[in-house]
Amino acid sequence: MTQLFLFLLLTVLPSVIAHSNLAYIIINGELYHGYDPRPGKTNYPDRVGWSSDNPDAGFVGPVNYTTPEISCHLNGKSTPFHAPIPAGDTVHVQWNGWPYGHPGPVLSYLAPCEGTADGCASVNKTQLLWTKIDNSGPVLINQNEGPPGQWASHVMIANNNSWSVHIPSGLKPGPYVLRHEAIALHFAKNANGAQNYPLCMNLWVTPPREGTQTLPFVLDGAPATKLYKADDPGIFIDVFKTLTEYVVPGPTVAANALPVPHGEQKGSASVRDGVAVRVTGTRTVPFVARRTEAFQS
Repeated sequence: MTQLFLFLLLTVLPSVIAHSNLAYIIINGELYHGYDPRPGKTNYPDRVGWSSDNPDAGFVGPVNYTTPEISCHLNGKSTPFHAPIPAGDTVHVQWNGWPYGHPGPVLSYLAPCEGTADGCASVNKTQLLWTKIDNSGPVLINQNEGPPGQWASHVMIANNNSWSVHIPSGLKPGPYVLRHEAIALHFAKNANGAQNYPLCMNLWVTPPREGTQTLPFVLDGAPATKLYKADDPGIFIDVFKTLTEYVVPGPTVAANALPVPHGEQKGSASVRDGVAVRVTGTRTVPFVARRTEAFQS
């Protein structure tokens, strides 16, 4: 069976395996819940994953690149809860599966939640400014066995459908939204054929651990509606042709972001449930994070 035939076969399998969502994240062995938009699924009250109106766990297409939907998925809404993490540590993002026949990049962005009294709970998503901290490079790994070849998405699949995201050590403490996104390119040769899966989750970033090397980090964010264009070469592309390069869509990765390389990506298991935090305080930083024990397991 050729690789091309395998990709075509997996591409046309029933859509039950074609869509995905944020199952949970793990930070230093502690699990924080995502959001499952599918009908009949129970979501935890202390989840850190944003909700969305995509009951088929489906995607956002290029027709939505200039709308708020590209920010945190269809009708994405925040949650009062945040996962605490020291700057310089790693978030392990667990997807609810990813099809082999959906090659593409795995991207991550951070946006600070400013001007609120509750962290990211009431933030206006249209005002979030996104700084890229990971572009999963090299996205196109090789086409040694012919197109489409091996992509960053296959690294994610090989690691139990998960991706590790480094939080920059120089990031200032406070509330942030982590926007983690896979882009499926199996239909991208068609206009508006790319499929974006933006997943958002709230973080409460604390100072780095003692002994962590702190590197200067500057947020250079842009609105979600300015991240991509439908005719970007990494969006409107035929991955079933021989490619000499792949141009990653969106801005460049910020200096000193230090993405986790492919060789260090690995699956993770939780030790315990984490305790998500609510954020209380005034509209001026610093905010005060208060742990909410009511939902502790």
